Amino acid sequence: MPKYIGDSKVPVMEFCEYCWEVLNEDGTCPIEECVHNDLLSLDESEAQTEGD
Repeated sequence: MPKYIGDSKVPVMEFCEYCWEVLNEDGTCPIEECVHNDLLSLDESEAQTEGD
C-alpha cells in the first residue's frame, strides 16, 4: 500500500539509499545485486534468531 504525506492523495516514492532506484512495493530494491536487499535479508535473519 502506498504511503502518503498528510492529507495528500499523491503517493510518496521511496528510493534505495544505495543505488537510487525506486523501491518495489515490498521495500526491496529492483536491482538484485544491490546491498539494500542483502541488508534486508540480514535484518530478517537477525529478527528470527532473536525470536528463538
